[in-house]
Amino acid sequence: MRGMQFEKVHDSGLMVLIFINFIVIYHCIITRRKIYMSKKKNWASMTSAGLVFAMLLSQSAVADFGTERVKAAENTEKWVDTEYVVNGDFESSINEDGSITGWTKSTGSGLFVTKDEWAVNNTTQFTKIKDITGDNSLYQTIKNVEPGTYRISIDQDGQKDVKSGLYVKYLEQAKELPATTDWDNWETVTTDEFTIEAVQDVDICIGGDVTNGYWGDIDNIKLQKLYEKESDDTDSSEENQKGYKISVNQTEVAVENGDTVNLEAKVTYDGEEISELPEGINLWWWVDTWNDHTDGLNDGTLENDNGSGKTLKAVYTTKSAGKYYVVAQLKDADGNELGSVYTTITSKAPEIDTSVDNDDIVVAKVKNLSSDFIMGMDISSVITEFNSGVVYKDYNGKEIDNVTDFCKFLAENGINHIRVRVWNDPYDSNRNGYGGGNNDVATAKKIADACHSAGIKMLVDFHCSDFWADPSKQMVPKAWKGYTVDEKVEAVEKFIKESLNTIDASKDVVDMVQVGNETTGGFVGETKTDVMCRLFSAGSKGVKEYNSDAKVVIHVESPQKNTLTTWSDNLEKYNVDYDILGTSYYPYWHGTLSNLKDEISYVQTKHNKDAMVVETSYAYTLDDSDGCANTVREGNNDDSADATEPFTVQGQATYIRNLINAVNEAGGLGVYYWEPAWITVGDTTGLSEEAAAARYEANKKIWEEKGSGWAASYGGEYDPNDAGKWYGGSAVDNQAMFYPDGTATAGLKVWNYVKTGAKVTKIGVEDIETANVTAEAGKEIELPKTVNVTYNTEKVEENVVWNTEGIDFSKAGTYTVEGTVKFSRKIERGAYKDKTSGTTKCTVVIKQKNLITDADDAGFEKADNFTTDNSIVDSVSSTKDDKKSGEACAHWYNGGEDKTEAAITYNKAITLASGEYIFEYVGQGADGDELYAEVMDSEGNIIAKGDNVTLEGWKNWKTPSVSFKLEKETKVTLVVRIVSAKGGWGTADDLYLYQTKSDDKPDEGNNKPDDSNQTPDEGNNKPDNSNQTPDGGNNKPDNSNQTPDGGNNKPDDSNQTPDEGNNKPDDSNQTPDGGNNKPDDSNQTPDGGNNKPDDSNQTPDGGNNKPDDSNQTPDGGNNKPDDSNQTPDGGNNKPDNSNQTPDGGNNKPDDSNQTPDGGNNKPDDSNQTPDEENNKPAETLTPGAVVASKADSTTTIKDTKGILPATVKFESNKVTDEKEVSKVTDIVNQKIVGVKALALYELNLTDGTTQIHQLEDKVQVTMDMPFTLASDEAIKVFRVDGEKLFACKASIVDGRLVFETDHFSTFAFVKVKTSSYAASATDAKAAKTSDDNNMYMWLIIAMSGLGVTIAAIMAKKKNVGE
Repeated sequence: MRGMQFEKVHDSGLMVLIFINFIVIYHCIITRRKIYMSKKKNWASMTSAGLVFAMLLSQSAVADFGTERVKAAENTEKWVDTEYVVNGDFESSINEDGSITGWTKSTGSGLFVTKDEWAVNNTTQFTKIKDITGDNSLYQTIKNVEPGTYRISIDQDGQKDVKSGLYVKYLEQAKELPATTDWDNWETVTTDEFTIEAVQDVDICIGGDVTNGYWGDIDNIKLQKLYEKESDDTDSSEENQKGYKISVNQTEVAVENGDTVNLEAKVTYDGEEISELPEGINLWWWVDTWNDHTDGLNDGTLENDNGSGKTLKAVYTTKSAGKYYVVAQLKDADGNELGSVYTTITSKAPEIDTSVDNDDIVVAKVKNLSSDFIMGMDISSVITEFNSGVVYKDYNGKEIDNVTDFCKFLAENGINHIRVRVWNDPYDSNRNGYGGGNNDVATAKKIADACHSAGIKMLVDFHCSDFWADPSKQMVPKAWKGYTVDEKVEAVEKFIKESLNTIDASKDVVDMVQVGNETTGGFVGETKTDVMCRLFSAGSKGVKEYNSDAKVVIHVESPQKNTLTTWSDNLEKYNVDYDILGTSYYPYWHGTLSNLKDEISYVQTKHNKDAMVVETSYAYTLDDSDGCANTVREGNNDDSADATEPFTVQGQATYIRNLINAVNEAGGLGVYYWEPAWITVGDTTGLSEEAAAARYEANKKIWEEKGSGWAASYGGEYDPNDAGKWYGGSAVDNQAMFYPDGTATAGLKVWNYVKTGAKVTKIGVEDIETANVTAEAGKEIELPKTVNVTYNTEKVEENVVWNTEGIDFSKAGTYTVEGTVKFSRKIERGAYKDKTSGTTKCTVVIKQKNLITDADDAGFEKADNFTTDNSIVDSVSSTKDDKKSGEACAHWYNGGEDKTEAAITYNKAITLASGEYIFEYVGQGADGDELYAEVMDSEGNIIAKGDNVTLEGWKNWKTPSVSFKLEKETKVTLVVRIVSAKGGWGTADDLYLYQTKSDDKPDEGNNKPDDSNQTPDEGNNKPDNSNQTPDGGNNKPDNSNQTPDGGNNKPDDSNQTPDEGNNKPDDSNQTPDGGNNKPDDSNQTPDGGNNKPDDSNQTPDGGNNKPDDSNQTPDGGNNKPDDSNQTPDGGNNKPDNSNQTPDGGNNKPDDSNQTPDGGNNKPDDSNQTPDEENNKPAETLTPGAVVASKADSTTTIKDTKGILPATVKFESNKVTDEKEVSKVTDIVNQKIVGVKALALYELNLTDGTTQIHQLEDKVQVTMDMPFTLASDEAIKVFRVDGEKLFACKASIVDGRLVFETDHFSTFAFVKVKTSSYAASATDAKAAKTSDDNNMYMWLIIAMSGLGVTIAAIMAKKKNVGE
């Protein structure tokens, strides 16, 4: 009977039809009796036939009513849009730099947001795909998705019967978008459903390689949630509520053996719950092991009031591992079943604590670790280490002086695989080794023999180069110089096959072979994707000819740039025969573990290929031990947000454990640690300056002679501008797993401990967090109340007390405040043993007031008020990784042929009173590029020009500045000047204008405290050496023979460098490739992430003269082509001249966004500085601030991120207007099933004067529960927008309702029956509309029949009368 109850209008229609049928039947009887008497016999027959036909139609209508209602009732599942996706409709403002709010575009992506006046949805924005090929993707991490079943929905239109090549990628799944059907013919595509078991973040991507020549659009990307209603829960049928019904509080439970499960049944009669069973009605509890439950166990204990048949509660205690099916069965006095329900209890054996007690490190066990998970190490340098006199020691102090015993020691500590790099010919013309381990084929054979003795397998890593190959350089071997592509293909195959036969002729050690090293951007000097893939295939062929069972590995890096996705797609596209896709992962550069898991999962899910991490490392200290600066050191790569562990032995072990766990969870094959044995050949630790210098000189001789440094000077013959300049020692000795004296650190034990877990009996302090505070002079300073203390067992937020005595924060400068941290744990080991507190420090920077009062302008967070005069400035507000602070910066890249200059002008004139000032900013970029600061007056005359500051590498920030004096009030314009050589690049950020002296005040620049260490020269408002670089100003050690900062000489996004790398010759001195102090196989910057444009070859086919994502070409991205708002190629749906929209159409006048001079800044005749009230950014609440409603103080909002204005006012009021409540109630009942009550509230925000609706992020609302909930009831919160409901994430905390929202308006609080909450306005509305339309249609037909009948009767009367 479900769904057969008609609404009133349907009942009325049915009565009309019955009445018509009665008329028809009556007429037929009369007609039949008189038909032979009538002169109009034929007319009467026709009338009767028409009426009979109408009657039949009316009967069909009745049947149709029933059918439609049944169909509607059968739809028991509803999909409802959620608010999780940010800017899924692309209606947020289009950013000047082409970025899309809420979304991250793949590097070089040509996707852009636009409108189309000729389209059906011509008032909305969408993302356009046109005139682009290659990887074009949009990414977004959807935060805190609640448990449930979901799918992704996306609208698309485009070229008829052509696929875009894009996929919707989510979790471990991917769905290809089908072919589009035409321009402006929008269709909705949905993915397969997927289930979220617990609150988690979900990464989604819409992207892939766009089909060549394809055009189209995408819009309305939504995450939809599925809601279901139970079969016995309907608000439309009283029939289903009649009689006895039974349910149980738990239907599925997971426990451990011996656990107890409490069960409680709920019995209703005619919809009303009963607390006591009446006479003759019994509830029986029993364990089912029959029929469908033959797999059930029955060895547990069931307790239910001794089987009285009257108890609604039962307790079951499991005993064994398996399933138990506990049944609650309701019967009457005659034994007839009235209903039953069962609970499935899944019991498993409790996990045994296998943790090893030790005094060294804590390691959490990796659950479900694959038994064949690769625990790998790259020990390529170890032979030259032994040759240099290095001796290793095991945990008993026993010396290890040969590679065979070394491999056996590693095997004892859980290592089951070794990786070794191979260079073709790493020697100069005099056979002097290039260094870095001198890893030729003969060296690889020695290590292979040692692996054979130790029972360890080996991965051979062919760089197919004579020295380091990494993302920034893939140099051709000397012997192959001048080869054509065909000749290179033949040479690669031959070299790999012959080398393998030398390294492991017996074929019992080498089971994996890597064809190329970090080949994201090129291979053997080739950078085009198709050519690279030919070379990969040649290498693969050589491997399989050596041993068909050996696995072929292709190696990329920068997973944070989705390179595994890109290259797995490329390899499949070009039919490369490979088995495993490997990646480098260094947390300093390569993003989150969550992203890494997604990348590994994509390779497996989309391409059915294995994936693994072939390089990683982590520092156990920031100290150096050989005199050669390390890649990771204090002030260099030590502050990455993703390097979350302290740089200690425990921190290193925790990092490795977490990486293994992530790769294992993603289904990856394993992890290789890079160069754990590359330690110092002569320890400089603790020596006097003179002794350390002498030791360093001795080390240099060893590095040169034995090749145990990252590069010897002899490498300059092959690589003159990297190895030839920066040759030296180990840049990763502080990332090793052996101390400088060769003793193994406790961190080496992690490879075994991940299998069992490890715990310590004594707690120690690993790290005490330091703090940093920046404030403006004259404003209150708030120091943090707590800092994080990392114990060897956990990280804890501890209270800190700061000693500010004697420090005056009223003046600009940099201050160091000492703090005392009280430990909440008993410390029994380490430096803090037996101590109850430790010390920390807070660096407080007090800045002069920035006279650039718009903070977004000062930080290049927006581009509205800037102009540039040269296209090398490809973005004034770039959100790439090379910003100094905030979210954006200005970026340039010179892809031209010559040195050139560019200016970034801040067009918002600033009125300054007479006095002395400094204008400065920060910048970083390619070696040799220059920056300077300039100030002009309103006429364009130069007031002052600063000195040129030469840049010296990536993230080596410089501070160009200019001082100037004004004799009278003047309007000034600020200019950032850039001098860039061919291939130059860089960024500028943090514009800062401040006054150092006014006409009536003393020089503030000289007002520093007596202790010059407390406050540096305030005149510059920076430390005295702020224009200097660490280690002598070149971002490298003073001694030019040392390596530079370790790969920090190139920007992450130097993808702006042409993909083919031709903008910079291999011997370019602009970027010391080995910047890492160790080229690497990734270690030149481990991972190249820092040595080269991250994606320089992610789209390798890019042009030679400009980056893929270049905005230099006027028609790209920001300067949109003339027809960018038109239908593709001027399609058939718009006039021929449609691209000639008036200038004002999409292009407003240049000054349309500008106010008249001084409009908001100050009156023209003002002699004051610009009006601070109009220009300075509004102050916001402190993060975590709580604001109570004026109308009800128990209702509050918590500003967790400090986004609300300081003047915010909040008010919540219950809506009592019956009409409004009734309207929303109708909407809710249409969309939600199982509604039991509804309350409507209006939540309003103002900044004191103006109402605020949309926020930039979510805030938390807490209020008293609007309803009392029963055990089978829940509360849902929706924001009401017209006829739409938007679900808000809500929970009940301490008996109060808590939910999140970023929009303030009307909210509906809905009490629903548990498990019956469902929604889908579309389905419900469609079903109802279908019913109504059919009813009206049949009613019209029936009325027509009635009209015919009446007309016939009248005609008949007339005939009779005649």
